[in-house]
Amino acid sequence: MRGLLTTFLIFISVFRATTLRAQHTFPISDGEKVKYNAMIQMPNAYISGVCVLLNDCGVIKGCMFNEFGITMLDFSFSPDKQKVKLHHVIKMMDKWYIKRVLRKDLVLLMSSLQKGESEYFNERRKITYQFIPIPYEIVE
Repeated sequence: MRGLLTTFLIFISVFRATTLRAQHTFPISDGEKVKYNAMIQMPNAYISGVCVLLNDCGVIKGCMFNEFGITMLDFSFSPDKQKVKLHHVIKMMDKWYIKRVLRKDLVLLMSSLQKGESEYFNERRKITYQFIPIPYEIVE
């Protein structure tokens, strides 16, 4: 009885590990959505919240909002052209020089996410971008 229970528990843990690994860290197929715990850490401040990426006909659309539901950032990423277009930026970051750095860093962050990495560090500006996938489970 004890051996059967141990075997069953091992089977469940292996099955659970393979299903968690099967989840994508970047939306590959059309209509796929991935959620992240996101944090942008600068030398004097940080921004944290949830980021949702959606694959819409080959274009990745992203939205980052904080715990209160305030949208901080809306953007789209074209993997073919390797370009990011910022649609909306929160007022405190709505400066041309901040948006230029943000655009360049988001292109490199998206490339990192495609490779399965969850972090990007801008050495020149000392900005860390962390996008950790939020695991989801289907509840019936």
